[in-house]
Amino acid sequence: MAGRYLSIKTAAFAGIDLPLPVSLRLGRTAQPQPASADSDIYVTSVELDSHRLTAELSIRDTSIAEALTLGQAGQLTCTIAPASSSLADRAVTLSGAVLVSIELSYQQSAMATATLRFVAEAADGAQDPFSAEEAE
Repeated sequence: MAGRYLSIKTAAFAGIDLPLPVSLRLGRTAQPQPASADSDIYVTSVELDSHRLTAELSIRDTSIAEALTLGQAGQLTCTIAPASSSLADRAVTLSGAVLVSIELSYQQSAMATATLRFVAEAADGAQDPFSAEEAE
């Protein structure tokens, strides 16, 4: 049975606590590159370029986000609470995360939010910078 996880308990980037996390979205993409010989009418195979891992974290504290710097690198970690008490919290880690975007949103009669976007770099090009495991 797959576990469902409903809320983010904690978030941190490069050793800095990111208070009041709202949402976390992770994406893994690669661009397909069709490969075929000049005499082929149809593509005979598809190769993928290097994989890119992105993360988007929204928090309700813009003062912390205002202090961050684009290009700042570090480990992004989040602890996610399960929907069921029979499951353990989940620790999601993105090693080598680089902050590439900060968006601040101020709305009438609502808490201000900051959306932080990251791209992950593999330290050696071979190991996956993403990991998820039971939280300690």
